Order: sequence, then C-alpha cells, then structure tokens
Amino acid sequence: MTEPKARDARDAVVFDMDGTLAHFDADALGHLVHGVEKQWDAFFDAMDHAKPIENIEKLLRILHASGHAILICSGRPAGWQHRSEAWLRAHDIPFDGMYLRPMDADHRSDEEVKEDLLAKIIEDGFNPWLVVDDRRRVVDKWRDMGLTCLQCAPGDF
Repeated sequence: MTEPKARDARDAVVFDMDGTLAHFDADALGHLVHGVEKQWDAFFDAMDHAKPIENIEKLLRILHASGHAILICSGRPAGWQHRSEAWLRAHDIPFDGMYLRPMDADHRSDEEVKEDLLAKIIEDGFNPWLVVDDRRRVVDKWRDMGLTCLQCAPGDF
C-alpha cells in the first residue's frame, strides 16, 4: 500500500456504493453498467430508488460516530457525483469525501480505477485502514494494496 504523505493523516474507512451501501441487483441492473456500452441514465434512475443496506449503513454510522472519516469510493463516473451525493443525503448517510471514476476512465476496470483513487485518497491526507466492498476482484485488489477489506456480499461479476 502507498504510505500517507502526512504523519497526521486522518484515519478513514472507505465504502463502495453499489452493492455495498446501496442495494444493487446485479442480475437486474448489471447489464446497464458492466458491458462496453454504459447506460448510466437508466442505471441511476433505478439506483435513485435503492434502499441502503441496513447493516453496512449501521457500521458506517458507528465508525463515523467514533471519529473516522468516511470516504465513498465507487466505480461510478465523476460526472454523476451529484446523483451519488443526493442519494447519500436522501438517506442522511454521513461522508467526508467522495472518490469516483475519472471521466476519461470508463474503459478501465473497477480495480484499476480504485487503485488510482487510493493514491488520491492518501494524497488528500487520509489514512485508509479499512475498506468495505462487495466485488471479489475489487476486494482482492484492495487486499493486494495492503488494506484490510471486508467483503460484505458475494460479488463475482
């Protein structure tokens, strides 16, 4: 894992959104975002109505109340940040930062994108010590980068 630049970096916990914080039915919606051609409008229209995953939301709130920074790190495109933040606000879910797929990286895998986003998180002065994600390949990548990652759901897609 890349080391934080500042000795006083704020401890942070990183949460994925879809399938981790927000219910995501990969069988019903996966075709909208896992293919070469992404259908973001239809995806976000469906995800706007997704319910939070109760136990993950509870964990997030406990960690937030104990003083940890809560960071959202998702493969969602940065151009859709407003929709992502609106969903979090609608469910009163606290967060201290959001890291999304750069607009020019739609062709890259989630694990590649999240590796780059980890560097940005550290550059921004956070010390991530725990990640919660659902997708096996991404969980493996977080672990390869030296982080403890809790896989909260089966995610073999």
